[in-house]
Amino acid sequence: MRPVLYKMLLVSLVLSGSFSAAVAAQKLLFNSGPAKTQLIELYTSQGCSSCPPAEKLLSDLVASKRLWRDFIPIAFHVDYWDYLGWQDIYADKSFTDRQRKHFQLGNISNVYTPGFVVDGKEWRGFFRGRDIPPNNADLAGNLTLKWDSESQIATVNYQSLGKKPEYCYFAILGFEPGVVIQAGENRGLTLNQDFIALQVSRAPIEGEASHYQCQATLKMTAASAHLSAHSRAVVSWVTDSLERPLQATGGWW
Repeated sequence: MRPVLYKMLLVSLVLSGSFSAAVAAQKLLFNSGPAKTQLIELYTSQGCSSCPPAEKLLSDLVASKRLWRDFIPIAFHVDYWDYLGWQDIYADKSFTDRQRKHFQLGNISNVYTPGFVVDGKEWRGFFRGRDIPPNNADLAGNLTLKWDSESQIATVNYQSLGKKPEYCYFAILGFEPGVVIQAGENRGLTLNQDFIALQVSRAPIEGEASHYQCQATLKMTAASAHLSAHSRAVVSWVTDSLERPLQATGGWW
Protein backbone atom coordinates (compact mmCIF):
# COMPACT_ATOMS: atom_id res chain seq x y z
CA MET A 1 0.00 0.00 0.00
CA ARG A 2 1.39 3.36 -0.99
CA PRO A 3 2.14 5.55 2.06
CA VAL A 4 0.03 8.43 0.74
CA LEU A 5 -2.98 6.15 0.30
CA TYR A 6 -2.22 4.56 3.66
CA LYS A 7 -2.33 7.93 5.40
CA MET A 8 -5.57 8.85 3.58
CA LEU A 9 -7.11 5.58 4.76
CA LEU A 10 -6.09 6.27 8.36
CA VAL A 11 -7.56 9.79 8.27
CA SER A 12 -10.78 8.46 6.74
CA LEU A 13 -11.11 5.77 9.42
CA VAL A 14 -10.49 8.23 12.23
CA LEU A 15 -12.99 10.81 10.92
CA SER A 16 -15.66 8.18 10.37
CA GLY A 17 -15.10 6.61 13.77
CA SER A 18 -15.09 3.20 12.11
CA PHE A 19 -11.56 2.28 13.15
CA SER A 20 -12.66 1.47 16.72
CA ALA A 21 -15.03 -1.18 15.39
CA ALA A 22 -12.69 -2.48 12.72
CA VAL A 23 -11.29 -5.16 15.02
CA ALA A 24 -13.53 -7.64 16.79
CA ALA A 25 -13.13 -7.59 20.56
CA GLN A 26 -10.86 -10.35 21.81
CA LYS A 27 -9.54 -11.57 25.13
CA LEU A 28 -6.19 -13.28 24.70
CA LEU A 29 -3.72 -14.94 27.02
CA PHE A 30 -0.02 -15.46 26.28
CA ASN A 31 2.47 -17.32 28.42
CA SER A 32 6.26 -17.39 28.07
CA GLY A 33 6.92 -20.55 30.03
CA PRO A 34 9.99 -20.76 32.29
CA ALA A 35 12.66 -20.66 29.54
CA LYS A 36 13.82 -17.21 28.44
CA THR A 37 12.25 -15.74 25.33
CA GLN A 38 14.77 -13.67 23.36
CA LEU A 39 13.92 -10.04 22.58
CA ILE A 40 15.30 -8.88 19.23
CA GLU A 41 15.21 -5.10 18.67
CA LEU A 42 15.93 -3.62 15.25
CA TYR A 43 16.38 0.13 14.92
CA THR A 44 15.57 0.99 11.34
CA SER A 45 14.20 3.61 8.95
CA GLN A 46 12.51 3.67 5.57
CA GLY A 47 14.97 6.42 4.68
CA CYS A 48 18.07 4.30 5.33
CA SER A 49 19.54 2.59 2.26
CA SER A 50 21.25 -0.15 4.28
CA CYS A 51 18.12 -1.05 6.29
CA PRO A 52 16.07 -3.18 3.82
CA PRO A 53 18.36 -6.26 4.19
CA ALA A 54 18.11 -5.99 7.98
CA GLU A 55 14.33 -5.73 7.79
CA LYS A 56 14.26 -8.78 5.52
CA LEU A 57 16.15 -10.68 8.22
CA LEU A 58 13.24 -9.93 10.54
CA SER A 59 10.67 -10.72 7.85
CA ASP A 60 12.20 -14.17 7.45
CA LEU A 61 11.23 -14.86 11.07
CA VAL A 62 7.48 -14.33 10.50
CA ALA A 63 6.89 -17.94 9.41
CA SER A 64 9.22 -19.51 11.98
CA LYS A 65 7.69 -22.07 14.32
CA ARG A 66 9.92 -20.60 17.04
CA LEU A 67 8.30 -17.17 16.78
CA TRP A 68 6.80 -15.88 20.07
CA ARG A 69 8.10 -18.94 21.95
CA ASP A 70 11.87 -18.62 21.48
CA PHE A 71 12.13 -15.03 20.25
CA ILE A 72 10.13 -11.83 19.77
CA PRO A 73 11.37 -9.36 17.13
CA ILE A 74 10.43 -5.66 17.22
CA ALA A 75 11.26 -3.05 14.57
CA PHE A 76 11.61 0.41 16.09
CA HIS A 77 11.49 3.01 13.30
CA VAL A 78 13.61 6.05 14.21
CA ASP A 79 13.11 9.57 12.91
CA TYR A 80 16.65 10.90 12.47
CA TRP A 81 16.86 10.03 8.75
CA ASP A 82 13.57 11.72 7.80
CA TYR A 83 15.47 14.81 6.62
CA LEU A 84 16.94 12.81 3.70
CA GLY A 85 13.77 13.28 1.66
CA TRP A 86 11.40 10.61 2.92
CA GLN A 87 9.45 10.75 6.15
CA ASP A 88 9.12 7.25 7.59
CA ILE A 89 5.40 6.74 8.26
CA TYR A 90 6.19 4.53 11.29
CA ALA A 91 8.96 6.67 12.79
CA ASP A 92 8.57 7.97 16.32
CA LYS A 93 10.89 10.19 18.32
CA SER A 94 10.37 7.98 21.37
CA PHE A 95 12.00 5.11 19.46
CA THR A 96 14.99 7.32 18.68
CA ASP A 97 15.12 8.20 22.38
CA ARG A 98 14.98 4.50 23.25
CA GLN A 99 17.99 3.76 21.06
CA ARG A 100 19.89 6.69 22.54
CA LYS A 101 19.10 5.38 26.02
CA HIS A 102 20.68 2.04 25.06
CA PHE A 103 23.77 4.05 24.11
CA GLN A 104 23.76 6.02 27.36
CA LEU A 105 23.49 2.78 29.34
CA GLY A 106 26.40 1.24 27.45
CA ASN A 107 24.29 -1.42 25.74
CA ILE A 108 25.41 -0.27 22.27
CA SER A 109 28.56 1.42 20.97
CA ASN A 110 26.81 4.08 18.87
CA VAL A 111 23.45 5.22 17.52
CA TYR A 112 23.00 3.99 13.94
CA THR A 113 20.77 2.07 11.54
CA PRO A 114 20.33 -0.72 10.98
CA GLY A 115 21.08 -1.40 14.62
CA PHE A 116 20.31 -4.68 16.38
CA VAL A 117 19.98 -5.08 20.13
CA VAL A 118 19.52 -8.71 21.17
CA ASP A 119 18.57 -9.28 24.80
CA GLY A 120 19.81 -5.82 25.71
CA LYS A 121 23.20 -6.12 23.99
CA GLU A 122 24.46 -4.78 20.67
CA TRP A 123 24.60 -7.46 17.95
CA ARG A 124 26.72 -6.72 14.87
CA GLY A 125 26.59 -10.20 13.36
CA PHE A 126 24.24 -8.87 10.69
CA PHE A 127 27.14 -6.97 9.10
CA ARG A 128 29.10 -10.24 8.87
CA GLY A 129 26.27 -12.12 7.21
CA ARG A 130 25.29 -14.09 10.30
CA ASP A 131 21.84 -15.16 11.42
CA ILE A 132 20.28 -13.98 14.67
CA PRO A 133 22.21 -15.65 17.50
CA PRO A 134 20.45 -18.68 19.00
CA ASN A 135 18.53 -18.29 22.21
CA ASN A 136 20.40 -19.79 25.16
CA ALA A 137 17.00 -20.69 26.71
CA ASP A 138 18.14 -20.06 30.28
CA LEU A 139 15.41 -20.31 32.90
CA ALA A 140 13.99 -16.83 33.43
CA GLY A 141 10.63 -17.22 35.13
CA ASN A 142 7.12 -17.18 33.74
CA LEU A 143 5.59 -14.07 32.12
CA THR A 144 1.84 -14.02 31.44
CA LEU A 145 0.18 -11.37 29.27
CA LYS A 146 -3.59 -10.84 29.23
CA TRP A 147 -4.95 -8.63 26.47
CA ASP A 148 -8.54 -7.39 26.24
CA SER A 149 -8.94 -5.54 22.96
CA GLU A 150 -12.38 -4.21 23.95
CA SER A 151 -11.21 -2.44 27.11
CA GLN A 152 -7.76 -1.99 25.52
CA ILE A 153 -6.21 -3.08 28.82
CA ALA A 154 -3.11 -5.25 28.93
CA THR A 155 -2.07 -6.94 32.16
CA VAL A 156 1.15 -8.76 32.97
CA ASN A 157 2.04 -11.16 35.77
CA TYR A 158 5.67 -12.17 36.21
CA GLN A 159 6.87 -15.02 38.39
CA SER A 160 10.53 -14.13 38.72
CA LEU A 161 13.22 -16.63 39.58
CA GLY A 162 14.96 -14.08 41.76
CA LYS A 163 15.87 -11.01 39.72
CA LYS A 164 13.64 -8.02 40.38
CA PRO A 165 12.25 -6.36 37.26
CA GLU A 166 12.50 -2.58 37.02
CA TYR A 167 10.45 -1.82 33.90
CA CYS A 168 7.44 -3.37 32.22
CA TYR A 169 6.65 -2.75 28.53
CA PHE A 170 3.64 -3.38 26.30
CA ALA A 171 3.56 -3.00 22.52
CA ILE A 172 1.28 -3.48 19.55
CA LEU A 173 3.14 -4.63 16.44
CA GLY A 174 2.00 -4.26 12.84
CA PHE A 175 2.78 -6.10 9.60
CA GLU A 176 2.45 -4.24 6.28
CA PRO A 177 3.42 -5.90 2.97
CA GLY A 178 4.35 -3.95 -0.13
CA VAL A 179 5.02 -0.46 1.23
CA VAL A 180 6.27 1.68 -1.67
CA ILE A 181 8.97 4.22 -0.84
CA GLN A 182 8.56 7.23 -3.11
CA ALA A 183 11.57 9.38 -2.23
CA GLY A 184 14.88 9.41 -0.41
CA GLU A 185 17.62 6.78 -0.46
CA ASN A 186 15.17 3.90 -0.99
CA ARG A 187 13.12 5.60 -3.68
CA GLY A 188 11.30 3.08 -5.88
CA LEU A 189 11.69 0.15 -3.49
CA THR A 190 8.74 -1.89 -2.28
CA LEU A 191 9.33 -3.08 1.28
CA ASN A 192 7.62 -5.59 3.52
CA GLN A 193 7.46 -3.97 6.93
CA ASP A 194 7.14 -6.57 9.69
CA PHE A 195 7.08 -6.42 13.51
CA ILE A 196 6.60 -2.63 13.35
CA ALA A 197 6.29 -1.04 16.78
CA LEU A 198 3.05 0.93 16.43
CA GLN A 199 2.36 1.60 20.09
CA VAL A 200 4.71 1.13 23.03
CA SER A 201 3.83 1.79 26.66
CA ARG A 202 5.85 1.48 29.87
CA ALA A 203 4.03 0.74 33.11
CA PRO A 204 5.11 0.68 36.76
CA ILE A 205 5.69 -2.71 38.36
CA GLU A 206 3.98 -3.71 41.57
CA GLY A 207 4.48 -6.69 43.83
CA GLU A 208 7.28 -8.26 45.78
CA ALA A 209 9.36 -11.43 46.10
CA SER A 210 8.82 -13.51 42.98
CA HIS A 211 5.37 -12.20 41.98
CA TYR A 212 5.13 -8.95 40.05
CA GLN A 213 2.38 -7.37 38.01
CA CYS A 214 1.76 -4.34 35.84
CA GLN A 215 -1.05 -2.97 33.70
CA ALA A 216 -1.42 -0.47 30.88
CA THR A 217 -4.01 0.82 28.45
CA LEU A 218 -2.99 0.52 24.82
CA LYS A 219 -5.19 3.04 23.08
CA MET A 220 -6.43 1.74 19.77
CA THR A 221 -5.39 3.90 16.83
CA ALA A 222 -6.13 3.64 13.15
CA ALA A 223 -2.53 2.54 12.59
CA SER A 224 -3.29 -0.74 14.40
CA ALA A 225 -7.06 -1.10 14.22
CA HIS A 226 -7.25 -1.34 10.42
CA LEU A 227 -4.93 -4.35 10.37
CA SER A 228 -6.50 -7.77 9.92
CA ALA A 229 -5.83 -10.86 12.02
CA HIS A 230 -2.24 -12.10 11.67
CA SER A 231 -1.29 -8.59 10.57
CA ARG A 232 -0.90 -7.43 14.14
CA ALA A 233 0.45 -8.76 17.43
CA VAL A 234 0.56 -7.74 21.07
CA VAL A 235 3.69 -8.33 23.17
CA SER A 236 5.14 -7.50 26.56
CA TRP A 237 8.54 -7.71 28.20
CA VAL A 238 10.12 -6.89 31.56
CA THR A 239 13.65 -5.54 31.99
CA ASP A 240 16.24 -4.75 34.62
CA SER A 241 17.47 -1.20 35.32
CA LEU A 242 19.80 -1.31 32.30
CA GLU A 243 16.95 -2.14 29.90
CA ARG A 244 18.14 -5.73 29.56
CA PRO A 245 15.13 -8.02 29.04
CA LEU A 246 14.42 -10.57 31.74
CA GLN A 247 11.49 -12.23 29.97
CA ALA A 248 9.09 -11.60 27.08
CA THR A 249 5.87 -13.00 25.69
CA GLY A 250 3.15 -12.23 23.16
CA GLY A 251 1.59 -13.43 19.94
CA TRP A 252 -0.76 -12.84 17.04
CA TRP A 253 -3.87 -10.85 17.77
